[in-house]
Amino acid sequence: GRGTKPMMIARRSVLFIVLVAAAHSASALVVGTRAYATRVCLSNTRPSARVFCLAAADEGEGANDVAADSNVESNADTEGAGGEEVDPDAAPEGEGADGLLNSPAFLKKKIEVLEDELTKLTAEKEELAAKLEDEAKSPMVLRLQADFENLRRRTNEQLLEQRETATVDVIKQLLPVIDNFDRAGSLKLASEDAVKVQNSYKQLYKQLLDVVTKNLGAAEIEAEGAEFDFNLHEAITRQPSEDVPENHVISVMQRGFKIGEKLVRPAGVMVSMGSPSGSSSSGGDGNAAK
Repeated sequence: GRGTKPMMIARRSVLFIVLVAAAHSASALVVGTRAYATRVCLSNTRPSARVFCLAAADEGEGANDVAADSNVESNADTEGAGGEEVDPDAAPEGEGADGLLNSPAFLKKKIEVLEDELTKLTAEKEELAAKLEDEAKSPMVLRLQADFENLRRRTNEQLLEQRETATVDVIKQLLPVIDNFDRAGSLKLASEDAVKVQNSYKQLYKQLLDVVTKNLGAAEIEAEGAEFDFNLHEAITRQPSEDVPENHVISVMQRGFKIGEKLVRPAGVMVSMGSPSGSSSSGGDGNAAK
């Protein structure tokens, strides 16, 4: 019995020495691994990764102290002693990476890196804005803007011209119908039934004129009593007149229309030759002179 107790004490001593050596080896391995991981991580160009690495590097220096303090606290709790304060900058025990990401040192480094990135982006934005403003004032850009405005103006003019051309074509298709209504309305009817029929289609004729003038935008050429104009009038016949001066329109025989300044069809008119008495007196004076 006496030889067994010293052997047990010796075995425990050897076991304790082995455990201490293993603990030191593990601690050295952890420190070396953390240093290597920090160097690799700092080579990353992403701001968030660099923030994590910087925070991990700062906290790596105090990790052993925190672990030692934790061991001391656990031993003190086991022995009945307590009340020792915990380092507020250290990562919470048992949380691992989550504790490191939520630690004050990590958040501080993260804010610093983000502020640096924000400053760089603001400077780049101001530089690009100044460059864009300078390019907007360059002769090439001004010339391109002028060419674009000219192109847009020509395109709008072409669209308007094409629209007017299409409208003119539609009106020309309706003009024979309008002429037939005018001829029918000028007839002198004797029977009441014929007059009723004539009055019934006058309303339809009015609607057709409204479509041409209001919907399609055509304007009727006012010619009666006006001086004859080769640009707007077409002389169908000429005759003497006591009331209308010479070379003036006596009456409109065929309606004329125009859209803006574009002529759809000239008005067919009867032109006055002047007073017949003036013509005969002129002829008499001429005979007398002979």
